[in-house]
Amino acid sequence: MFSTLEPSFSCCRVKPCELYNISVRRQESIARASLVVLTVTLLSRILGFVREILIAKFYGAQAVIDSFLVASVLPSTIAGLIGGALTIVFIPVFIDEREKKGEEAAWDGTSSLITISFFYLLLMLCLGYVIAPFFIRAIAPGFTQERLRLAISFSAVMMPSLVFSGLLGLFTGIFNSYRLFTLPTLVGLLYNVCLMTFLVAARNHPLLSLGVGSTSAIALQVVILCLVARKMWPLLRMKFLFSHPMLKKVWRLMLPIFVGTGVGYLNLIVDRIFASFLPEGTIAALNFAVRVREIPLGLFVVALSHVVYPVTSSQVAQGKIEEFKDLFARSLETLWLFVIPASVGLLMLPEQTVRVLFERGAFTAQATTTTGQALFFYSLGLFAGGSLDLVAKAFYSLQDTRTPVKVGAIGLIVNTVLNALLVRPFAHKGLALATSLSSTIVFMILIEILRRRMRGIGGRALMKNLMKISLATIIMGIFVSLLRPLAQTTFGYIVVVSLSVAIYTVAVLLLKPTSARMILNRLKSKLGAD
Repeated sequence: MFSTLEPSFSCCRVKPCELYNISVRRQESIARASLVVLTVTLLSRILGFVREILIAKFYGAQAVIDSFLVASVLPSTIAGLIGGALTIVFIPVFIDEREKKGEEAAWDGTSSLITISFFYLLLMLCLGYVIAPFFIRAIAPGFTQERLRLAISFSAVMMPSLVFSGLLGLFTGIFNSYRLFTLPTLVGLLYNVCLMTFLVAARNHPLLSLGVGSTSAIALQVVILCLVARKMWPLLRMKFLFSHPMLKKVWRLMLPIFVGTGVGYLNLIVDRIFASFLPEGTIAALNFAVRVREIPLGLFVVALSHVVYPVTSSQVAQGKIEEFKDLFARSLETLWLFVIPASVGLLMLPEQTVRVLFERGAFTAQATTTTGQALFFYSLGLFAGGSLDLVAKAFYSLQDTRTPVKVGAIGLIVNTVLNALLVRPFAHKGLALATSLSSTIVFMILIEILRRRMRGIGGRALMKNLMKISLATIIMGIFVSLLRPLAQTTFGYIVVVSLSVAIYTVAVLLLKPTSARMILNRLKSKLGAD
């Protein structure tokens, strides 16, 4: 696979200044980039939900999905710990190196980082194969022997995905550093198309359809980004400069992120351990509930944070702290404009949403009830969970990777204690509630630390606009409560949701929070220009 990064990168060299001018011309404005990313992300989420619908239809909330999800923990954890930490640290470090030392120095460090990371990931792959059987037994102590054997088989075919996931994160970071967001988002579409092809073609062979399919889909993304990066940036080539200053900075900043990312995966592992003692299909139901909750998170949080993070990192590198604070506040408010009504909608129509999306084929009415109950309690933490990503990225832009780690560790302890307290009386509902409560606590602590460190983040204006968004959401909620009986069928559900969105939009236009005015002005200027 790494042959795509071999010395052919050194051909067709251009001068660093020429390369920089080319890259600058390709950069997209925040507003335009956000719109493009949001549009493509919307398409990707639609395909992603078609994928989840196929999985639910073919396999339901049953043992095979439980085993698949447990097996995916190890490769996704290793990839997240290494690839995720590298990606988060890479963007501000690369931008800082480019600003201060020029393109060539930055690309020397980047080339070495990719090369060395690849071999580290291969080492982790070998380690993963050794520890997988023991790891799976440790995180699923409540599994039967049959489910354990199936999970270990899934793990064997999915383990290579950790190498591809790590490299995917790095290449995505490179594109985002130049504010080129469209292609990395587009390859996400291919992931869903590839996996759906495997699902349909091999539906009777879950190891092939789910295991090999998911690994192949990630590999396809990496190959495409790698080939395009080779064409766009000839300075990217195979290097082993272990002593490059950029690498030293990455390794130094990476450790807290590594620990912080580990905290997030430990939360997942803790949830899996408790859920393994619950009835068969519980892990699958919790996962389907998370997938539904991720609709607004994936549409708005991911799109916004991916676009804003490189910009805030650049602002900090240039000492433009006031601009950084202003952009952060506007981004947070824009996020709330979409996430708050989405969370209320899911709280009021949890089982109806699950029924429309998943209840067909092997996904039974009982699975709908279990998943809907979990979705209700997960939705309680949607506001905090969505905001957390932007707040954490603000700390990373300031090159402070330690604070989110320390607070995340507190969240892990809280989540574990709450799981232990709530799982017996509330079963799967208690696990979902524990996640929501712990994420809310982490968000409140982090936002307060950031506010004090920055000596204000426009709190009064934020609260004023938050009240306007909340009032518009309450108006929408009253409307949903009146029409909820109509949402029992697919057609009725679509009608209720469509009318609710219209009511909320009208309320927002009347109350005019700042983020809504900005979006409206942007649309007017765009229409006027056309």
